[in-house]
Amino acid sequence: MIKEIPVLICGGGSVGLSLAAELGWRNIDCFVIEQGEHLNPHPRANAVANRTMEYYRRWGIDQAITEAGIPPDYPANYYWVSSLHGRELHHISLPPFKRMKEVYNSGGDIQNEHTWSPYLKTITGQNEIEKTLLNYVHSRPSLSFSFDRKLVQFQQDADGVTCEVKCQKTGDLEVIRCKYLIACDGGRSSVREQLDIGLTGRSNLAQFVSIYFNAPDFKNCHQFGQANIFFPLHRDYAGFILNWDGGKTFTYHLMLKDKQHWNDIDPTAAIEAVLGRTTAIDVISTQPWTAHALVADQYRNGRVFLAGDAAHLFTPTGGFGMNTGVSDTINLAWKIQAMLEGWGGEHLLDSYFLERHAVGVRNTTEAADCFDSLHSVMKFGNELDEDGIDGDIFREKLRQELKSQEKLIASSGTLLGYRYEGSLIVIPDGTPEPEDNPRTYTPIARPGHRAPHIWLDEGVSILDKFGAEFTLLKFQAYDTKSIEETAAAIGFPLRVVLINNNAAAELYETRLVLVRPDLMIAWRSNDLPKNLDNLLNRVRGNL
Repeated sequence: MIKEIPVLICGGGSVGLSLAAELGWRNIDCFVIEQGEHLNPHPRANAVANRTMEYYRRWGIDQAITEAGIPPDYPANYYWVSSLHGRELHHISLPPFKRMKEVYNSGGDIQNEHTWSPYLKTITGQNEIEKTLLNYVHSRPSLSFSFDRKLVQFQQDADGVTCEVKCQKTGDLEVIRCKYLIACDGGRSSVREQLDIGLTGRSNLAQFVSIYFNAPDFKNCHQFGQANIFFPLHRDYAGFILNWDGGKTFTYHLMLKDKQHWNDIDPTAAIEAVLGRTTAIDVISTQPWTAHALVADQYRNGRVFLAGDAAHLFTPTGGFGMNTGVSDTINLAWKIQAMLEGWGGEHLLDSYFLERHAVGVRNTTEAADCFDSLHSVMKFGNELDEDGIDGDIFREKLRQELKSQEKLIASSGTLLGYRYEGSLIVIPDGTPEPEDNPRTYTPIARPGHRAPHIWLDEGVSILDKFGAEFTLLKFQAYDTKSIEETAAAIGFPLRVVLINNNAAAELYETRLVLVRPDLMIAWRSNDLPKNLDNLLNRVRGNL
């Protein structure tokens, strides 16, 4: 028998689960298959971007993810050190997450980084994120999830995709027929390989071994105190150490030297070497990984799509990989919904590659630049700790270089400032494109950009006013009956929301702003156009 489902997702990691969650939130039936026996218990990614948390806020899981990571009242400290038994070379300290809970002062400066989003980066391990996502997926009646299922092969035609799925435990084969197949199956994507889609960019920037461990007395073994990340720069210890809680559980990503194999590393000895002393250490797991900056040449072949690591492979410097993948899924989900429900235009799915490929290239390039800068200061040895005037001069020069690398941590420009310039389903308003600065985000409601956050009331963001449909914001009384009737006549999902907030009106600039289901601006103006069919057809891909 052939099982039929509208959407089949291949891969149940953070990106596949996020896509399923978004589709489930939209009440779209889909089935997720994951070839592993369980979720990967190794933390891997450590930073949930403010943009990603804005999506998770919609599903009501943002608090659970925050509570699964570093306590929200801990300041976010980041140290660049020679080693943990050596010298501090540079550090930055960001305020604790609880500061984000303060009531927004509508007369305040919207350029302040702590008002760009309801969130900063949330430091929670990818393993904990995936647990929370899986719980949410299980709670949605339109979603099904299964471990131990491997996609063996697939064939597509004009109406759908026929997939052969193997149960890893029993060897049984099952045929699943879907309208759309979404590959979220990682950097070694079998779906991408079957489609013969190439990758462009830089490969094998460096190789690492990731050591996940518990050390109850770790923070008492060095002088630096609590930190989210330590960057040991001495070439013998080069890498980064991520904290997952109040200072007891960590992951040490140790950069391997040429011709060094990860299996040759003694995990406990490596940890004690960077500490400069022995302590009680329980190694939970070790995994190898390789840093890349690669992007797939296509994101789509007919009814088959790539998302996440299947579409782009990152170095984790900056924390862009998983977060870029989640934004892929939010962009794609509403377009899949539109096609399944019949209101999407024939060119709507083409916009997925046109919009997200450019972001993939942008973000992998930025992550690689962060890596190159960090790698360039990991070539030094004992001169990092040299006493005397020469040592002081050397470290001061290095400190100035490290200050220029703060975008590695404070990267809201990259995470919030992406835009879909030139998209066929975005209607430009003639305003100039702002600078794309990786460090600094410019809050702007320009078409093609993220709908900017602003607090409307205590704990209420303007983002909370956006639902699963298109949202027409009006900042003054305005008769929108004509566009509501036009939308209803073609089955276009539209909700009109009046915002009585002067600061929000000033931020959004025009009295009418159309926000897409993925929280991006599609159009804005002070008045509705005469031809409303053209407006709605354009933004739904019926060009």
